[in-house]
Amino acid sequence: MGDTHYDPTDRHRTTLPRAGITMKDNFFWPGFILLAIAFIGTVGTVAVAAYRHYEWLTATLVVAVLGAVAGTLWIIVERRHVTFLESQWNRWTTT
Repeated sequence: MGDTHYDPTDRHRTTLPRAGITMKDNFFWPGFILLAIAFIGTVGTVAVAAYRHYEWLTATLVVAVLGAVAGTLWIIVERRHVTFLESQWNRWTTT
């Protein structure tokens, strides 16, 4: 498929141009990694609370919340970027 950093939409090989976009667009991956960190932080928070190590509770909770917020925002921003690129393509092809 070549370099997909500038335009991750596949318009030539499918009728569904966004099919598999999360695998083709490498800029989604940091968001997924941050969400995985948030999940690990959530599991850590539950484990810390279960073992009553309350001195770690705040730290693991902060990691979980910040990871979830940052990962979600990253994916939303990249999704908007892809939508913007698609609208530019549609304007370019219709004119």
